[in-house]
Amino acid sequence: MKGMHKAGAVFFVLISTCWPAEELTKERILAAGQAWRDNYDRYDPPADLVGILKEHLGAGLTVDVYLGLWCSDSKNNVPPFIKILDRLDAAVPVRYIDVPRKTARTVPYYVEEFKVERVPTFIFYREGREIGRIVENPQAGMIEDMLDIVLKQP
Repeated sequence: MKGMHKAGAVFFVLISTCWPAEELTKERILAAGQAWRDNYDRYDPPADLVGILKEHLGAGLTVDVYLGLWCSDSKNNVPPFIKILDRLDAAVPVRYIDVPRKTARTVPYYVEEFKVERVPTFIFYREGREIGRIVENPQAGMIEDMLDIVLKQP
């Protein structure tokens, strides 16, 4: 019986790490439900902070966003992120990756390769090197946390 439980845990880990994540467009995310669109429409990032962020984006910035269309934190935080990028009117390459729910509490990561423990996770890179993350909920606010990451980097 004990061996059977262990085999079941291994099976759950294998399924969760092999289950395919899906890359999404921002349009698909905002069409996921009315609340997603409402959170985008309601968010109005301060123009002065958008200007500062745009001024300091620099070259080689990319972002990977790991989210769950099933996740309330993703629904609350990804639409404001998208709105900020739309207001920047700058070409910041972003990949939006929808991850499935974990199959068991014992599964530590949604994406083991990048140690994504919670969603959404926004990973910022400069020239391919990670420079910062926003995990689940921003500390000060989405644009403020983005500024913190971008400003502390050369």
